[in-house]
Amino acid sequence: MWTYSLKFTLRSLVRELLRGFWGRYLVYPRLAAVERSAALLNASIARRARRIGVPVEPDGTRLRRLGPGAALLDKSELRRHPERFLRARSLGTLLRNTIRTSGTSGSPLALVQTLGAVIREEGFIQRQLAWIGWRHGQRRAWIRGEIVCPPQPPDGRYWCHDRFGKILMMSSYHLSNATIGAYVGALERHDPVVIHAYPSSVGTLAAWLNAAGQRYRGRALRGVLTSSETLEPEVRASVETAFGVPVYDWYGQAERVAAIGSCERGNYHVLTDYGAVELLEGEDGSCELIGTTLNNAAMPLVRYRTGDRVVPGNGRPCACGRVFPTVKAVIGRQERTVTLPDGRVIARLDRVFQGHERGLLEGQVLYRGDARFVLRVVATEAFGAADEAALLDKFFLRVPGVEAGVERVAAIPRGPNGKYEFIAFEM
Repeated sequence: MWTYSLKFTLRSLVRELLRGFWGRYLVYPRLAAVERSAALLNASIARRARRIGVPVEPDGTRLRRLGPGAALLDKSELRRHPERFLRARSLGTLLRNTIRTSGTSGSPLALVQTLGAVIREEGFIQRQLAWIGWRHGQRRAWIRGEIVCPPQPPDGRYWCHDRFGKILMMSSYHLSNATIGAYVGALERHDPVVIHAYPSSVGTLAAWLNAAGQRYRGRALRGVLTSSETLEPEVRASVETAFGVPVYDWYGQAERVAAIGSCERGNYHVLTDYGAVELLEGEDGSCELIGTTLNNAAMPLVRYRTGDRVVPGNGRPCACGRVFPTVKAVIGRQERTVTLPDGRVIARLDRVFQGHERGLLEGQVLYRGDARFVLRVVATEAFGAADEAALLDKFFLRVPGVEAGVERVAAIPRGPNGKYEFIAFEM
């Protein structure tokens, strides 16, 4: 196990030298200075826009609505012709690297970013952590898809320690009813100030605690920071009950054109000094996020369609005092859907698993074709036959005329990134 700890300790040291130190002491103070002043925020946005060479709206305290005829950059165009958006190297963009992501669609996307963009990203993360109350040097925990232990660790430890960063690195691949107690114990012994986690990972821990009538006993914890998945209100409530601290949610994407962070009041702030964000209205009342780069001079993207949606806010300022515009909720990317033989398109089946907090830890809808479903559940002994029947009743209310059964599993299979798809296919 010591090899995993050594790997993450060395990685943390390198990151600190390349971006952590600079982001914390050069970028973060400037970001913190503008968050409560409209004048300072707008001046900062204007400076960044001039430096990157992109057109933006001058007011960073509101979100502009776009009409259906606006000229936008689509992800497919960026994927087909990335060279069109790549600028020649200059004095400020000599140091750059290429990142590749498959996103939720599975289609690869290559993006070039400068070292300066990476350092600024670190500054924004530092500001989000400061909103939670974390300060540099304090302990953290991490449950976000890293390979931190062997597939079957002989000592039963599904975690390792980043000694330099003081981070408990925990596996999101081994969460099951049989292992969660050990996870909770390790967290309590490490006693982090912040837990970074996928909503599905920390939600599983919370479900286990709530089902057992227990509460997390770490004393230093100030908040849980979730990202990379849509945070459902029910998961937020479950985590806050089990861990006794607020859940802070962070939204971003590999293209680095928009970021959203939640504050101590639970409101989502669109960070308009990160990217110039506009809203493209949809038919269902939600809006797609359209972002323009304010950080990356190597590949600046203008009015880029993120594919992610939000529920617009009411326009009133947040009681936290920060001047960034707010949205009610981050919906995230379009989830996977099932098309039945009769043409029905089925989605948003997460409601089926609600109401079983004391026995159900995780759930997944597996579609096997020909209108046949399996509801995979990771459950405690408290989840009995009556609960299974109620689960199926709720499923059939939403998807009538199909076959379905319940299958108990030790854990939901994870993908390469440590997350699992809520709707899976086995054709």
